[in-house]
Amino acid sequence: MRVAVKSLGCKVNLAETEAFLAGLGEVELVGRGAELVFLNTCAVTTTAEAKTRAEIRRARRENPGALLVVTGCFVGRDPEKARELGADLVVPNQAKHRLVEAVRTALGETTDPIAAPVPVLWGNPERPLLNSRVRAFLKVQDGCNAGCAYCIIPKLRGSERSRPAEDAIEEAEALLRRGVREIVLTGVRLGSYAGHPKGLAGLVEDLLALGAFVRLSSIEPEDTDERLIDTLARHAPAARPHLHLSLQTGSERLLQLMNRRYSLGEYRRIVRLAYERIPGFALTTDVIAGLPTETEEDFEKTVAVLEDLKPARVHVFTYTPRPGTRAARLPQLPHPIRKERTRALIALAHRLAEERVRPKIGGRSTLLVERVEGGWLLGHTPDYYEARVRGRAKPGETVAFVIEGAEGYTLVGRAA
Repeated sequence: MRVAVKSLGCKVNLAETEAFLAGLGEVELVGRGAELVFLNTCAVTTTAEAKTRAEIRRARRENPGALLVVTGCFVGRDPEKARELGADLVVPNQAKHRLVEAVRTALGETTDPIAAPVPVLWGNPERPLLNSRVRAFLKVQDGCNAGCAYCIIPKLRGSERSRPAEDAIEEAEALLRRGVREIVLTGVRLGSYAGHPKGLAGLVEDLLALGAFVRLSSIEPEDTDERLIDTLARHAPAARPHLHLSLQTGSERLLQLMNRRYSLGEYRRIVRLAYERIPGFALTTDVIAGLPTETEEDFEKTVAVLEDLKPARVHVFTYTPRPGTRAARLPQLPHPIRKERTRALIALAHRLAEERVRPKIGGRSTLLVERVEGGWLLGHTPDYYEARVRGRAKPGETVAFVIEGAEGYTLVGRAA
């Protein structure tokens, strides 16, 4: 069967999409001329929703005769809109574990209904790796109980659930046998992982014992304790020296108003501890510009925290109200102010990135080769910089290189 797929939004969606494809069996991945089109959608922001709507329209236009399957968070927000835009089969997150059965039923191959929403779609070691054959995302957690005032994801993903460690380790072993070198642990709220008796740090240690490189995707500051920091410190660089800790705002008042579960003091403490203990540590983060009631003083506090902690990369989002959230009922800032503050934070992010990269030029790093294109080795460094290196190596090999320059967030160099 000819299948076209698109996974929007988070890495959790990507892992689920790969698991779904594995369940279909032998397929040919195509762009156009598909018999089946599968879209795993996002609704974390209004921008993400707009992109989802455009992708559904495009999929219907480019593959008019295909079975168009739409699932993910956009379906949880507006299933009827997905149908209006051309979806033939709409599957909510809670029923993703029966995606394969639902598709086969729609194709006339079976008559099984979608089961009640109880299990969770985790992974499949036989899945095609859409992102890289060297790095694989391993979903170990789903759902969120945090209840941030601006976020709709808990309503769309449900309460927190953790994958049993034995199941996750079994899939990781199979991925390593297939040539994967780096396992990226992912979840909606990864730091709440409770499927191992020693929590997330225990799972990281067990995966490292298999010979894998292990990286964590986004994790909440309040879930990042000294035990996890010390685990990364002891095992770096095999335990990748990088954390993505969402800040969102540098205003203590707004953190409380948005129901974030950490203080600025706690955030600073965990970041400084990571800088102090983890060799070669890099911080990346998220901030939201223009949260409800944000004053100029609140905004300047966000700038000050970023200037102080100097993350390697800052993802900047413009706040947009999500219907059904508490923040949407609060006084909103005029859109031009939100956009102006977004532009200012993006400019700051670029400057901070340049300041972090500049001292690296002339030094050395290592690259896990993911692809080879035109004599260039492409991949990521342990501290999560993309890198483009002149040299000879095969995907999966680790190459030492001299950093000669940078293009944006990408290091450029030659094999040492």
